[in-house]
Amino acid sequence: MTTDRGEAVDHLRRLAAQLEAQSFRTRLQTREGPSPRLHVINPMAPARTEDVLAAHEEDGEWWFWLSWAGRIGHAEDVATAAERVVSVLQVIRR
Repeated sequence: MTTDRGEAVDHLRRLAAQLEAQSFRTRLQTREGPSPRLHVINPMAPARTEDVLAAHEEDGEWWFWLSWAGRIGHAEDVATAAERVVSVLQVIRR
């Protein structure tokens, strides 16, 4: 998995817009660490957070990844990637 900072930021901004449309809070972090990341917060349970990265494989295809190296979706399919982030941050009530 390799990154190109500018393109990674563009993909993360598109994902942020999709998540913000679903009322999640996001913060794009571009200066910390070797790769840009999108910090996503569930506003209904602020302790539920996740960092998402965008990176491309050797074949040039871009993907979104959870911070623990879980690939969640192709960067061209922002809606599906956002759904998967939401499912990770969802609060399950019993």
